Amino acid sequence: MTRSQQSDEWKKQMMDAVAEDFDVKHQVLQKLHEQKKHKEAYFMKKKISLILAATLVLGATTAFAAMKVYELKNDQGEVVVKVNETQTKPEVLESTRDIINEVRETLKPGASVAVYVPGPENPDKNVRFMQAPLMQTNHSALQTEVGSFVGIPTELVGGYKFSEGFIHHQVNYSQPELFESMIQEAEKNNKKVVVRDLPIDPRIDRLNITYKGTKGEVFLILTNFEKVKWVSSEAGPDETVEKVTVQKKEALYHVQKLEDKETKYVEFYNDKKKQLLEVRTVAAEITKEDLLAIAEKLK
Repeated sequence: MTRSQQSDEWKKQMMDAVAEDFDVKHQVLQKLHEQKKHKEAYFMKKKISLILAATLVLGATTAFAAMKVYELKNDQGEVVVKVNETQTKPEVLESTRDIINEVRETLKPGASVAVYVPGPENPDKNVRFMQAPLMQTNHSALQTEVGSFVGIPTELVGGYKFSEGFIHHQVNYSQPELFESMIQEAEKNNKKVVVRDLPIDPRIDRLNITYKGTKGEVFLILTNFEKVKWVSSEAGPDETVEKVTVQKKEALYHVQKLEDKETKYVEFYNDKKKQLLEVRTVAAEITKEDLLAIAEKLK
């Protein structure tokens, strides 16, 4: 899921935010995002490698040698999604994870913070971002909050009914002076962690919606691409990717294993709305055909 097209000098890893009270099924989805998403970033005075971290942080993705690249393009023929096949597994930063999760527990819904954790596991002086999304269980109220961003279906193909939604707002990630001051504060005062509140842009960055059916749950994820040039992600040794067709356009179907779970999802691009859509599940009974049928009818 890029914050800017001002420069391609370097890239930052995007990890998505979760609500403070997310249960296991959401944690599984979050871990998948944490291991994958890359976006272009603003060029900054110093090469502070910014990591967009989730409220559950397992670690940064290691460098990889791409074996195969899958792409999705918009109607203008521009690449909007790149998936790099690799045999490299993500590196897990154990000690940092505990500190980050302690910070997570303090976040209220809608809050966003920048977090700097110094130490040998952070040699590049990464500044992490966490946002606890706003949760809404009432369909009408959620539709009012998101406005014209999308018309939220009350039910998906296959009888999956709306359950809840999580709104992630945009954040200004181009604040080099702030990030440099956090690093200096940690070094000067020998702090284990430095946390700074960040202002939230009222515009929606991403919307996660949960639907429930007899086979299990389906997650609809819509990412705002108005300020995004392209997104890249990694398909590791535990993930398979294949080209499929949704609404007469190319789409990607993923299957990835994580611990004792397996996630399946279809992703495709909506040119009219400038949104990347994902239809996900961790339910074993929900098939590839089920997900494609749902994606086919989304508007």
